[in-house]
Amino acid sequence: MNKITLGIIIIIVLICGLAIYFTFNNNDIDNNINNNDSNNNTKINYKIELKGEKTIINGLTTMMPERYTNGTIKKSSGIETYGKYNDDSIYITVYDDSQDGNKVYQGDIDYFAYGIANKDNNPKRENITIANHSILYVNQHSNTRGEYRLVFFEVNGKKVLIEWLGDEVILDIENIIYGFYELN
Repeated sequence: MNKITLGIIIIIVLICGLAIYFTFNNNDIDNNINNNDSNNNTKINYKIELKGEKTIINGLTTMMPERYTNGTIKKSSGIETYGKYNDDSIYITVYDDSQDGNKVYQGDIDYFAYGIANKDNNPKRENITIANHSILYVNQHSNTRGEYRLVFFEVNGKKVLIEWLGDEVILDIENIIYGFYELN
């Protein structure tokens, strides 16, 4: 085998190796999930592409993924709640930056995150990071509804609660959270 043929083979092997490396290490989407048990802080960091229908809840805009569109907004003292009331699949509450809003928010934190007067089973809380934002994440189980999850966070001085059926933070929920931060 002459030196030219050997050189061509080495170049081809290097090109193939680089192609394989970049195929399995795509840096355009950083899907880095890091669990740190020492401080009970889970980090979920990656780029989220906003999808869905623009929805305004109590003055804050987000993107509602298709599976959660066609909900309705109900207003109460201190809050507005977007919900899929026909199937209980999601509720998004945006609290007023007022005494009434703060009172309702504190009641919801006490009830859902700390289980005060809540008959559902053992709320489990942890702080997580989604799209570089700190969020309180709550796991909950109801004998009537099954598994449901909640996140509490703040955007532009307004507190937000998202409650959905399921047993994990899914991409559609991350899309809604990211939408609140990106569009307000």
